[in-house]
Amino acid sequence: MKILYITTSLLRNESASIRNISLINGIVENGNEVDILTLNFLEKFEDKFLKTSLTKEARIYKVKIPKFNKIFSIISNKRKEKSKNFKFILKLKNIIKEFLFFPDIYSESIENSKEIVINKDKYDFVVSSSDSKSSHFIAKNIIKNNNLKQQWVQIWGDPWGNDINVRTLNFLTKYRIKKEEKKLLEKATKIFYISELTSETIKNKYPLFSNKIFTLNRSYLKEINSKNEQQKFIFSYTGSILNRNIIPLIDSIEKYNENNDKKIELNFYGINEQDFNFDILNKNFIKIFSRVSFEEVLEVYKNSDVLVYIDNLYNSTQIPGKIYDYFGTNKTILGLYESEDVKETLKKYDRIELIRNQGIFELNSVIKSINTKNVMEKFSPKNIAKDFIEKIINN
Repeated sequence: MKILYITTSLLRNESASIRNISLINGIVENGNEVDILTLNFLEKFEDKFLKTSLTKEARIYKVKIPKFNKIFSIISNKRKEKSKNFKFILKLKNIIKEFLFFPDIYSESIENSKEIVINKDKYDFVVSSSDSKSSHFIAKNIIKNNNLKQQWVQIWGDPWGNDINVRTLNFLTKYRIKKEEKKLLEKATKIFYISELTSETIKNKYPLFSNKIFTLNRSYLKEINSKNEQQKFIFSYTGSILNRNIIPLIDSIEKYNENNDKKIELNFYGINEQDFNFDILNKNFIKIFSRVSFEEVLEVYKNSDVLVYIDNLYNSTQIPGKIYDYFGTNKTILGLYESEDVKETLKKYDRIELIRNQGIFELNSVIKSINTKNVMEKFSPKNIAKDFIEKIINN
């Protein structure tokens, strides 16, 4: 079987890139061929480790994005210079992004994809994978302009109209998103969401499409098996803490440390000034780090005892990709949930120490579970890809 895989997120340091690479690797590992159509980023915007992680058996074709490369080179330089005007530039960028770029900052790639010529008999399936949503618009163009008759499979890393970030947008943009989302879903042969909760939500939203909506769990990309020999327990959280309540975790660790000789150290990776008030993080057992590469994240996993997941405050139906990265380790996973729906979804995996994210909670059972866990082979790239292939082949 041969697949044309279209995505804007492949080699940048993003969760979607990790998901796409692991799925592509798994598809190839199952004996299939993959050609990838992605964006022609400047090399400085690409992650070297992700480049080496992608199977060498997949061929890559690229859509030109000169405007993006030019604009974001300027922004990147300003960030490095720590310009006094950088916060203003970021705000301006967000305003411009909302009003001038649709569906997202890669919108020029949609128009430029019209230059791509595809042999209509070359592939068995066309797969488009967001984020970003431009991936699906590129696929729509490719299919139309090349008169492709293959089944169009859409993978949505995040829903669109139901995305928590949409609530802050202006009315016209929200209306446009609602309209375009329905058009895209209508044209798909099969539609996959990464979370069971999201799949059910979209089925209820679009009952006419419910028979072609499925769940595709994410796989981990790399396996980590290690044992931490430090004189303290290392708890690590990777990713944004925006819209996350971190106070119960901090208070609970503080109480634990007051009553135990072997202390807990809590590390946050991916913190920036837009995320949170730094005062709450000013504790002697907390260390904070800015955004790190995925290669560095794997080292964080290796040197940790407990990997932390904190649920979104706004009842999002999405399960963050980091959970599946955690499944690729032998580490204890602490899941702090906000809603019962998320709890029930995570409970099915039988791998996460689940605690309601409210008030001070006991950590003794979490500590006792350290060094008792195994990698979840069920979520290997090969196994997840096998499940995906079976679902797209079977009617």
